[in-house]
Amino acid sequence: MAHYDLFRRQLAIKWYAYGHALWEPGRGALSDAVTVGDVGYIRGGKFYRLFNVLLPRDHPSQTLDLPDYYESLVPRVPDHIDIGVLHPTDLCSAAVTVAVAPGGDVYFLCQGKQGAVLSLPVEARREDTVAQGDFGRYMIQHIDSWFRFAKQLGLGIDRMEEIVLVTGCHLTRSSTNIVFENQVDTSVSFGVQVTGDAITWQFPIHNSGVLLNRGPSGTFLPENRCLFIRGFRAARRFQMFTSLRGAAGNASDSDGHDSDLEPTSVSMVTKYRDPLHLLIDHVAERAPDCDMILIHDDDLEVIDGIFDDNTRM
Repeated sequence: MAHYDLFRRQLAIKWYAYGHALWEPGRGALSDAVTVGDVGYIRGGKFYRLFNVLLPRDHPSQTLDLPDYYESLVPRVPDHIDIGVLHPTDLCSAAVTVAVAPGGDVYFLCQGKQGAVLSLPVEARREDTVAQGDFGRYMIQHIDSWFRFAKQLGLGIDRMEEIVLVTGCHLTRSSTNIVFENQVDTSVSFGVQVTGDAITWQFPIHNSGVLLNRGPSGTFLPENRCLFIRGFRAARRFQMFTSLRGAAGNASDSDGHDSDLEPTSVSMVTKYRDPLHLLIDHVAERAPDCDMILIHDDDLEVIDGIFDDNTRM
């Protein structure tokens, strides 16, 4: 398993309430930060934005040439963004313990073969929409056209459930991600100093069996590093189980067009076993008459009932 998938999965088991942990939080201008309403996909542990459904088609930040049938979402609750704070912390997977050395450095020990840590030395701002019902209905109405649009861009998106409609996120100025892989009793330590608006990280020589995505040091860093995203994903049964049901034929999407989407085989769906993909499979098995499956990161509260000894990591 790739390190970015391992990072996401290890944190999803214990800290699922925060959403999808991103190995690559992203850098750049503040305007590049993930925000509620973004539609995009995750690849290599990083979120890539396609467009934002809360903005009109001709908004300057809509950098892609959106189809003429695009329409923005207007939630029925005008002030629908709830703001909160995640205070400085170290989010560790189950096999990892944390201690503070006499000199002030933070020391992490992984007692299993795999583990993950998100080290946050400063506050992270939480944003979530309270209009999840409106967002969910909107995705059901438009996911077919979004999927077709993404495929036309040649991005390699071959499964509908790869597309994410962001309903919440955590943003911060600096953080460090850690992955322990394939070694038992592996440790790593580092120091971080926060003085006013200045953040200074001090990392030792690289440890074997440990991967670090080191947060930036500096003063007045922008709050643009996305730690977690929360959002909706959708899947159609005719794409997931074509090999079991036979040819699905053409389907009409929400925009009144015949869908030219290529059916996806079961093997393609299960190639990457993200926790949310497991949840989609779980719902599909128990709701055989359901054509559209809509899930949210919040639904991972039932994940303990889906993982078995072979899938838990």
